[in-house]
Amino acid sequence: MYPNPRRYKIMVCILFANMCFIIGLLGSTSAYMGKEIIIKLNDVKFTPINETDTYQVKAIVNYSVSDPTLIGQKINAIMKVHSSDGTTLKTTSFPLGFALNKTGITQFLTNIPRPVAQNLTTETVFMNLNKTSALSNIVVSTPMISKPIKSSEFTPTIIGNES
Repeated sequence: MYPNPRRYKIMVCILFANMCFIIGLLGSTSAYMGKEIIIKLNDVKFTPINETDTYQVKAIVNYSVSDPTLIGQKINAIMKVHSSDGTTLKTTSFPLGFALNKTGITQFLTNIPRPVAQNLTTETVFMNLNKTSALSNIVVSTPMISKPIKSSEFTPTIIGNES
């Protein structure tokens, strides 16, 4: 005799619901929540570079790790520079990531053309190494203009991690 089709459908639905619940539970415990690292703005500014038609945007953030399993692991970080209308002008990250300490300071540098360097904002966040999940809060800031620097005094697009 064949099983009751209605009973079969109910059993399949219950089994599917249980699988979804278990997958959701496991996924939520292993996923990054964006609170594993706390970042705070230390300084942000943009500087005209003499002898060029560019500005250097520099952001420095302090960080503190709340998830001890991340200490010593390689992660990444992103700084986006936005125009006054919210358009992303440039995105900068670490080419190879960096090793995370318990606390530290991370510096972001990038260059943008002078004609678009008005009413800028930056957005900085720490990410996992492949830049798919946020590990920290997002820090949004407005860079202040600083004194001009000579193009020979900097190396563009260098990003450092200090601790």
